[in-house]
Amino acid sequence: MSAFSDTLSQFIDDKKIKVYSMAKYCDTDRSTMYKFISGKRNPPSDEIIKKMAQFMHLSPMEWQKFKESWDVARIGADAYYKRKSVESFICNFPDQPSAEFCGCSFTPDLTYAENRSDCISLTSLQHINYYVHQMILSEADRDSGEISLFLQPDYKFLFNLLASLNPSDSLKISQIMCVGTKTTFTDDHQLINLKYLHSVFPLYMAGHDYSLYYYYDNIESHYQSFNLYPCMILTSDEALLCSSDYQTGIFFRSGEVLRMLKNLYISYQEQCTLFFTPAPLTPENHAVVIGNMFDSDFAENDLLGIQPESCLTPFFTGTLLREMFNHDLPNADAILAMAEQAFQMSMDKIKNQQFFIYSTYEGLLQFVRSGRTDEIPEIFYHPLTTRQRIQVLEGVCACCESGAYRFLQKPLNHLPGNLHFCIRGNSGTMIFKNNAGEIFVLNIEETKLVEIFRDYLENMEESCFYSKEESVAMIRQIIDYLKKERTETE
Repeated sequence: MSAFSDTLSQFIDDKKIKVYSMAKYCDTDRSTMYKFISGKRNPPSDEIIKKMAQFMHLSPMEWQKFKESWDVARIGADAYYKRKSVESFICNFPDQPSAEFCGCSFTPDLTYAENRSDCISLTSLQHINYYVHQMILSEADRDSGEISLFLQPDYKFLFNLLASLNPSDSLKISQIMCVGTKTTFTDDHQLINLKYLHSVFPLYMAGHDYSLYYYYDNIESHYQSFNLYPCMILTSDEALLCSSDYQTGIFFRSGEVLRMLKNLYISYQEQCTLFFTPAPLTPENHAVVIGNMFDSDFAENDLLGIQPESCLTPFFTGTLLREMFNHDLPNADAILAMAEQAFQMSMDKIKNQQFFIYSTYEGLLQFVRSGRTDEIPEIFYHPLTTRQRIQVLEGVCACCESGAYRFLQKPLNHLPGNLHFCIRGNSGTMIFKNNAGEIFVLNIEETKLVEIFRDYLENMEESCFYSKEESVAMIRQIIDYLKKERTETE
């Protein structure tokens, strides 16, 4: 038996289905249908699955369960749920930040301030939350605050608090987390590593000076066995050790204890590796960012990307780039030369069939309306004119004809506008706007996470995309509209 055969047998029993009649409706013989029911064989195509669902009169919820059981049986449970977890992460990626974002304000608790005991036992989640709240807010109010975390990103209260902070510019947050050596899921089939990424990403959105370090180990044995207080939170003059379920712990103010724990944390950190390297994409930082994105790894490997609008920078070369570029920037000549070289590298990869971008039609329309792309901060260039937009769209159309660019259908056709994600070799990059409206580049250094995203992008089914012919027709319609608009205004 399999997940699919179990589900199929349940529907046949519940709905009193006659196997011979269903086999005939699906243009197959009865013996083959019985092999589907017994789990000896899986239906070979999506068309047969749909016919079976139609014959059994499945509701939308039943169809979803039926289709999922077929996918699980066809590609394996781990692969299926890994890819579904990636799809969920992409669909729920933080969209354009709110202009009304504001952080926490600090209001000291007099009871907390007056309790100067060097060691306090904590006996409940609420008790721990109270002390964590006071520790974090007090440290955020310092001129040179520093928060060190040795725990998994599963402490919801703490990470919501950190993401909402409006600290001084000098606050530094560092964290050490364990990355499992095997694929593990939550009870609702969410991949643990992506759940952790979802928890920490708001700290990058908030623009914090946040460094995430990792090491490989067995998460369950490290955090869920008989380990006494494996989690640690350190600030400048306070420390908290607690259990992995955040139900019991010890709070310290002793200087001697703090120094010992801080030295221990530093020794651990030195043995770990950075999970991400974040960098703002600004004129002052352009060399570092472009250099990291278009290094030797980029030149040697295929690129797979998913983002709202088609990747347009490969078409920003030569005369067009010089026309649209903001020549008033400091170091304008150096930025222009580096950008032209980088964008030309992308175009060369497209010609060599090493560059594949999955995007949305709605995202492309946004570029058509505004003449801008979220891949590049507005300070670097002027909005493209109608003539320039037509020139870029012609390039995108050619890429759709070759298959290098594809337009997404449901459920990814409404991709969050803030997501620009690409994989090249063993590296991954996310480009996004944070809550202050600044464009950040987040390079993924942890290879297991890169592998998960690569597996998803390389195994997207054909049903996820519009056909080449449909995509070309959609772009041609836009180009014809722009040409007509340009003729009428000239």
